[in-house]
Amino acid sequence: MELPDPLRQLLDGKAFAHLTTLDPDGHPQASAMWIMRDGDNIVFNTAKGRRKHRNMNLDPRVAVSVNSVEDDYLNYSIQGKVIEMRESDGVEIIDTLARKYTESDHYEWLTPGMVRVTVIVEPTRVASNH
Repeated sequence: MELPDPLRQLLDGKAFAHLTTLDPDGHPQASAMWIMRDGDNIVFNTAKGRRKHRNMNLDPRVAVSVNSVEDDYLNYSIQGKVIEMRESDGVEIIDTLARKYTESDHYEWLTPGMVRVTVIVEPTRVASNH
């Protein structure tokens, strides 16, 4: 699905997103996330074994909401599915996100033994208040 240009601009900026996954019992679980895009896919990063990681392994359906930091009333709700989770570039992607959001060269909360996972989401539906 092709993302609208204003949403692309939000994803390219420092807007925080909220990711919703489904727990095994069907209850929603939401997490604030750093986010970016690759073309029309949404990219974020998490630590292997975290609740959202476990949930996406069981059910690839997710929802993402993102708001503009300049316009409180500009927001998007995105439904999609996880099409890939990979460890190969996990640290590289979290460092890229750290530079974007904190202007630090590295993700400062990386701990020994932590395995970072890059998650790629293909949007299937986009809604906006604009």
